[in-house]
Amino acid sequence: MSALSELLRSANTQGLSARAIAKLAREAGFTLNHDTAARYLRGDHGRPDEDTLIAFATVLPVKLAELRRAAELPAEDTSEYRPPPESARLSRRQRRAVDEIIRAMLESRSGSELDRRREHRRAAEAAPEAARRGDVEPPSPH
Repeated sequence: MSALSELLRSANTQGLSARAIAKLAREAGFTLNHDTAARYLRGDHGRPDEDTLIAFATVLPVKLAELRRAAELPAEDTSEYRPPPESARLSRRQRRAVDEIIRAMLESRSGSELDRRREHRRAAEAAPEAARRGDVEPPSPH
């Protein structure tokens, strides 16, 4: 079992079911479903995304920084990241490129093969549509 799952289970002092946790999260405005909640509680999960951690921190009596540490992520609050003022001069296309660089940096740090495959599949599915719109160059065949 992962350190994150152990922390979630110990924070679940009311013994809420995965369905109850998901319901409370949805009522708070999150999209956490019961299957995802169950996987985290039993330790059968990949690298968590920020929304999932925030949903658990909202529903269970556990701090977001503790969840981040247990997930081997930076514990400081990074939800308020703002690029420097000069970024206002970037075009929409350039901003998307910077966003993709950030995602790639996080992906390489995760070390999770499942996450890498999932992101690769999403990028491959999105590339033809983005190329059609002219947002990015089509991927090279090599």
